[in-house]
Amino acid sequence: MLLTRHQFIRSLGWTAAAVAGAAVYPTFIEPRRVAVRHIHLTPAGLSPALEGLTIAHLTDLHRSRYVSAAYLAACVDQANALTPDLFAFTGDYVTANHFGRLGSLILGAGTRLPEYATQVAACIGRARARHGVFACLGNHDHWFDAADMTQRLTAAGATVLRNAHTIVRINGVALPIAGVDDAWVGNADVRRACAGLTEPFVLVLMHQPALFGRWPLSGSHLILAGHTHGGQVCLPVRGPLYLDASMRKYSHGVFQRGDTLMYVNRGLGVIPPPVRFNCRPEIALVHLHCA
Repeated sequence: MLLTRHQFIRSLGWTAAAVAGAAVYPTFIEPRRVAVRHIHLTPAGLSPALEGLTIAHLTDLHRSRYVSAAYLAACVDQANALTPDLFAFTGDYVTANHFGRLGSLILGAGTRLPEYATQVAACIGRARARHGVFACLGNHDHWFDAADMTQRLTAAGATVLRNAHTIVRINGVALPIAGVDDAWVGNADVRRACAGLTEPFVLVLMHQPALFGRWPLSGSHLILAGHTHGGQVCLPVRGPLYLDASMRKYSHGVFQRGDTLMYVNRGLGVIPPPVRFNCRPEIALVHLHCA
């Protein structure tokens, strides 16, 4: 049956609208539809004094031409409204590259990277938590300038942990917080980050979740990680589109090896192509409970 001219034009209009809608949603809507996820975990060895402790976990902010400072500031403010006990940021604060000028052009960085780094540090400086703000670095931070980013975050009020740890005392109990440097640039040293710790439970900040597959330490640890963006685009059956098989294993969610738990957050930002589908950006509020 042939369509009339009017029916044909109308069908073209609907087709164009569908195509436009399919492009608009993953490009302009879902990347800003931040989901707040409440993650309840029961790690081994957690002191009763830490029952109910909450950690706001934000990762992969990726300030660039595609991810605005205003959006990131709003995300931090949204996390502040959850009144967390701790803030944890796990890397990739800007979108940098190691592919030269063309890579900088595609990634929307180039000569504006120092400006973006200043802005994202200011966003992190907005974070408020009863017991402090803690951070580790990601691969993009190293491609930018790890020392520079560390200095900016420290000046903004965050404790930056690079293969190191600190102790926070909460309700009279010592809570060790360790930060592992990024694995992609060859600086990750889990043993050094946790050296000398004897407490029954350790909170670990780590950008790259693949390290979980060869976690070298015994005892109880809770690892907060990012890097994967959840795949950014998650298709039915196929799953995370942007990740290879090894990364899809730890794309998003809770994982366990013995007494060690890991939560992988989908992150707040994007890298090109700057779209998300079936994979909303995320603020995680981790609630700790005693066994």
